[in-house]
Amino acid sequence: MRWIILFIPLLLSALEFKVATYNVENLFDAQKEGGEYEEYIPNNKHGWNEAMLQIKVKNLARVIADIDADIIVLAEVENRAVLEKLNTALGAKAYPYIFYPTKKVHVNIETALLSRFPIEKSTTITLPNQARGIHKITVMIDAKPLDFYINHWPAYIEKEDERLLYAKTLHTYLEKEKTKEYIVLGDFNSPYQEQRGHWGMGLVTFLQAGDKNALLYNLWYEIAQNRRYSHSYGKQKATLDHILIPKSLMDHRGIEYTPASFNVFVRPYMLDENGNPLRWQISDRGRGEHQGSGFSDHFPITAIFHTL
Repeated sequence: MRWIILFIPLLLSALEFKVATYNVENLFDAQKEGGEYEEYIPNNKHGWNEAMLQIKVKNLARVIADIDADIIVLAEVENRAVLEKLNTALGAKAYPYIFYPTKKVHVNIETALLSRFPIEKSTTITLPNQARGIHKITVMIDAKPLDFYINHWPAYIEKEDERLLYAKTLHTYLEKEKTKEYIVLGDFNSPYQEQRGHWGMGLVTFLQAGDKNALLYNLWYEIAQNRRYSHSYGKQKATLDHILIPKSLMDHRGIEYTPASFNVFVRPYMLDENGNPLRWQISDRGRGEHQGSGFSDHFPITAIFHTL
């Protein structure tokens, strides 16, 4: 009985928190600044304007509010102003702490982070001849620092060599962080296992993300194979988005991953008629007009952690 009484306060002191990553598919504002994709240049033939922006922000805010993550990483955000607009649209669920990087000139979109916990510091790992960096954000959770490495690697249409550069750079950096607690997440534009044309080699071979025997545990291995996708294009389904954790988050000290908590976040309103992500609608994709409906071509993914 005495052991039970002593153990209860330890349980009560633990803090549980949810982490998510979500590619919001081209969240541009309605101001012409140069560098926008053609269909997102405001007030041209494609119909992107303030009214369309308000609809897209409202739709994304619905998803993010329903996810209800304590820390969420967002990919494909044009600037801090539109990120703040999205955060404001969350109303009572707006996040008190925001990270948005200093963009390189002529970079279209970047990654961002919203947090309910204080952001202690941030830095960017730059890569030669690459538009986006890898951003390291240190968040204080229950007086414990947790580093987030947020990523958006080059798209599938680019050569695997470009994703290899991201993988090698990040691996070299993480080799120096072996004793620290961190989460690596975002849109890696890579499958969880290497596929045709060495697609995924950067993630699997060079970053060494895989099952529990790998250097970094890829949480996709926690769910059934038929559910392992966060993006679909036609009949092609892929795990482009990832949450990767080191063994230091599974050592029963400090901050811990909650086993079997990884999930793909899906609600009926986020699905098209084929059960795929209901992406933001543009008629005659890339050449037509914005339709004022839809969300993103990605599903969010989530995982739960707790302090000890």
